[in-house]
This record gives sequence, structure tokens and C-alpha cells, in this order.
Amino acid sequence: MDKKPESGLNEFCRKNWPLLLGLLLLFSAVVSFYGTWLNYFYDIDEPKYARAVYEMIHSGNPLAPMFDGMPRMEKPPLVYWVMYPFAWLASLGDFQGNVLTLLRLPTVICSVLMVLGTALTGRRLFGPATGLLAGMILQSSLLFKFMAVMMKVDVVFACCVTWATYFYLLRYLGDKSSRVAAGGAILTALGVLAKGPFAFLPMAGYALAVGVRHNVSKKHAVDESATFMSAFNIKGLVAAKWADRNILLFWFIAGCVPFFLWLYFAWLSSGFNYTEGLLGQFFHNTASSSSKVVDKLSGLDPYFDTLTVIFFPWGGYVFGAFYGIYRTVREKFNEKYVFMACVFLVYLLVFTLLFKLKSNRYMLPVLPLLAIAVCDWLLNAKRDKTYSTLFEMGFVWILSMAGMLGYRSVKSASVSVNLADRVPVGQYMELMFPFFIALGAFFLVMLVVSIKQYKRPALHIVVVSLAITCVMPFYYNALPSYTSLTENRPMPILGQALTDRIAEFSDGNTLVLHRPFFIKTFPDVVYYLKKLDKGGNCVYSLGSNARSGDLVQALATPNIAADLFKREHPDAEKYPLYQFLKNTKFKNAVLVLSPADYQNVKPFIDSLPSMFKKFIEVEERDMLTIKWIKDKVFIVRFNPGKIK
Repeated sequence: MDKKPESGLNEFCRKNWPLLLGLLLLFSAVVSFYGTWLNYFYDIDEPKYARAVYEMIHSGNPLAPMFDGMPRMEKPPLVYWVMYPFAWLASLGDFQGNVLTLLRLPTVICSVLMVLGTALTGRRLFGPATGLLAGMILQSSLLFKFMAVMMKVDVVFACCVTWATYFYLLRYLGDKSSRVAAGGAILTALGVLAKGPFAFLPMAGYALAVGVRHNVSKKHAVDESATFMSAFNIKGLVAAKWADRNILLFWFIAGCVPFFLWLYFAWLSSGFNYTEGLLGQFFHNTASSSSKVVDKLSGLDPYFDTLTVIFFPWGGYVFGAFYGIYRTVREKFNEKYVFMACVFLVYLLVFTLLFKLKSNRYMLPVLPLLAIAVCDWLLNAKRDKTYSTLFEMGFVWILSMAGMLGYRSVKSASVSVNLADRVPVGQYMELMFPFFIALGAFFLVMLVVSIKQYKRPALHIVVVSLAITCVMPFYYNALPSYTSLTENRPMPILGQALTDRIAEFSDGNTLVLHRPFFIKTFPDVVYYLKKLDKGGNCVYSLGSNARSGDLVQALATPNIAADLFKREHPDAEKYPLYQFLKNTKFKNAVLVLSPADYQNVKPFIDSLPSMFKKFIEVEERDMLTIKWIKDKVFIVRFNPGKIK
């Protein structure tokens, strides 16, 4: 992009940088915090993290994450560690009431830090105005807001990657101080502790950018123009990496050592090898995608959807930003754009080949770079006919995508909510209608501020960012909420309603039985088992593949639960769940089943003699799952009161 002389906007932002940055961070904190108090899980992974840190507090072992008394090996421990202090505060009140706000605060803080990192990176690249407005673009992007309120690893990892990329950029632009080297090392280590080797991808992008710059500089030194092929000359890339080997090796070792130390001490403290679990989860995720590269690259719809809908409302302008970067690198080598492009391409290529971006949240770590690229193009690109055309095309593309999604929703009578696609909304229309009205008002505002606003892009960014954030309260007001079995909308939420119902007939320690797949489908049930706690202990449930007869027998004599678990796990003594089953004197038991599980158990219950069958009670309840899907749950229990 051809740069214009420094504008008055940049001068204003530079003079008032502390004040404007403070206002941006305040804006980010308010928007990110909104919705944290909703006593409801936003997606299926949230309760897994909440329950794991809950068990850490009870066990006193922060090195070995557990879920329902079993090792949780899906993710490294950093997200649990940042949640730990807030969970400790919740433990002072015995985790009573709605503590989800406390547990969500770490991701809110990380999202604000991401906005700060974006502002500083944008300022270092293209000036203070770009940095500040890029922060607004990031904060008003829907994916960023949705993920910022969830207690998951994604925002924590993206925060580490954002700041690591900032330190890599400083090094790339010539700052070889020990402060920059140490900052890159620390953030790399934290990124690996958050999501494993994926934290090395920005560093790989840095190494690629250094190599490209090396190849181009060699061509320019002999007065030759650099071509695409010469810029990616393998010999030059290797030579550049070798010249920069000390800092790359330092960052790599710094990333690996804390991670392997955690694996070692987790094994010592728990007896479980978390390496096997992490590798198994990785291969499970990659195996779920096709192994053929052609199949992975043949469909462009996941990428268009990501750039336009998930990066909404800024996705349409990404194409103009990409064009500007391409023209700038082609016509006149600009190392800043090369750095951004290399980091983005490495990340996108790896995740495309591994997962085909099967989940849009995989784009979260590169949203700061996308925000900076879009903001730089909007603010600093040459105001020519191509610019105005791409601006108008981007706006039309955004409206077109929104129109297509709206048409699909109306035709199918469904809508995407809570990152769940095509959820029936017929019975929730009275809740969704105000949201649809607010969203329509946003499009009207966007239409007004987009007409000829390519001449005033800063105003366009500010107004559109504020407009979309004003819609968010209407969206969150349309989500389910839960107070009790009789006070809810639109119907009881599964995890809370189920444990509230069990608490009604449990007068002491209660054994909760289920099939293993039940908790994989409804992990929020495990989190809310804390409502059954009668003495400050951690309540676990037993997921068993035992025969139907053994499960029914456990309802009548729940103290055999430890033996059931040991049959399936010869090394049972290592598991917190087994210790709970062995040391607890259960007074009653309950079996919770999905419809499919119940159909498998029902024939055995029906085959019981009438004198025994009359003591078995089966209760069918309609529940609302995390994904706004109505489902049934069957509560089976042995009622000893009928014996009297």
C-alpha cells in the first residue's frame, strides 16, 4: 500500500495515546465482561474446564487435571492454572450459588490483554491510529466476543500467541535486546503450556519472514528484482534460519522445558502419563478429517464462512486488505507486510492440512493480525478507484452473507446460537424476536455509515464497532437462564435441573450412575453435582459399562460401586473416583440415562419379578441441552420408602 504523509488522526492518537488506550481497554473490558454472569454454559467444553479446576481445588494437586475423578488429558494445564486463583476464591463460599462469573474472569482478562497486544502491534507496524482502531475491530468481532466469555483454552492460548507474535515482531524489526528475547521465550513457554506445539507456529512464521527478507535482500544487493520463487529459495531460507539460530533455539528450548517438566511432575504426583492422552487427543482430532490433501483444499466454503461470518462485521474487508498486502509486497518489498503474511500463512496452512478449519475457533489466534490488516487497509491505503470498489464490494459481501444466512434460517426455521448450528427456534421466537429487531437496526446503521464512508474510514470503524456491540445485550437476553425447577426460560437447563431434582429425594450421600457416553454428551451434569455435596467434599459420578443387571443392583446396594469400577480399571487405586467410591457410605443411588441408554436398560427392568420391579421408579424429564436442543433424560432409582 502506498502510504500518505502522517495524517492528523495519527498525530492526535500519538499525543493522546495513554488516554485513548485506556478508553479502548475500558471498552474491551465492559464488552468482554458482558454475559459472564449468565448461570448457563455456553458450549459443551465449558463445564469440563470448570469441573476440572473445581477438582483441582478439592484435591490440592494443580499438576494433574481431573474430570469426574478421571485424568483429563485433552489439554495442557495453563488454562486451569489461570482459573485456579478464581476457583480458590469461589471455594471460600463452598462453590455455592453461581460462581461461573468468577471462573470466566481469566478469559475476560486474557481478551483485554489480546486487545492491548493488538493495539501495540498495530502501533508498531502502522502507527497509533491503526493500533487503536484495530483493537476496536478485534473487540467487535463476533467470534472474539463469544470466545472471550467462555472458560476455555482458546482465548488463553490466543493471548499467549498474540503477545509472543509482538515480541517476534520487535526482534524482526531490529530490536535484539534481552528484554525482547526474554519476552518471546516466556510467551512461547506459556503458549506451549496452553495448547502444546501449536504455540510454535508464530515462531515458524517469524523464521519464514526472516528467510524471505534474506532472499529479497540478496537480490536487491545485486540490483535484481525479487520474484516469488526467489523469495522462497530454500537455500536462502535455511541460511537465514542458521544465522538466526541462537534466538530460535532459545525460544524453542524455552517453550519445551516447562512443558516437559509439567509432564514429569504430573506423572510423579498422580501416576498418570499425560503424554499418552495428549498424543491420543491430537491423533483423534486429525484422524477425524480426511487424509487426502485434495479433499481438504477442494472446498472453499469453510474459509469464506470464517472470514465473513466469524470475523463479522469486518470479514468483507479482508479481501481488500489481502489485495493491498499482495500489491505492496509485489510492487515494493515491505518487510512489515511480509511478517504479517508469513505468520498468517503458516498458521492457516498447518490448521488447514490438519483440521480443514473444522471449527471456526481455530482462527482466533490470527484475528489480531486480520484486524490490523483490515484497519491498515481502511486507514492507510491509497484512495483510488480500486480502493473504493473493494470497499463497496466488501460491504455488499457482508450484507449478502447475512442475507443468505437469514434466508437459510427462515427457510429451515433454525438459527445458529452458542456456536451450535441450525438450532430450531420456533418455541423460542418470543425471546429471539427482539434480537432480530436489534440486528436489523445494526444493518441499517451500517448501511448509513458505509455510504461513501471510504473517505472517512475511522468514523466507519468506530460507528460500526459500537453498533454491533450494542446488539450483543439483545443476543444474551435471548439465551436460556435458570433459577430453579419452576423458574426458568424457556425450560430447565439439563445439568442444573437434573441435580436439583436428585437433591429433592436424596437425604445424604448419593451415588450417581450413568453410562460413560452420557457424561461425554452432557458434561454440565458433572459440574452441577456439587449441588449434591452435603459435607464439603467433591462428589463424583460413576460411568460404567457394566451389565444392566449390575447397574440396577448398584441402585439397591450402592456400596458395590467401588467393585464395579475396579472390574473395569485394574489400577483403580490411582483414581480419585475410586477413592471416593471406596470411602463413601452411600445412602441411596440414582441412575441417569439418555434415551438410547434407557432403551438398552429397560428390557432388564421389565424382566424383573413384580415384587422387585415395583421398587424401581423411572422418571422421564424434558431438558434443554447446552446447544439449545430439547432432549429427554431418564432418572431411574430404587425407592426404599416403598418397602415400608
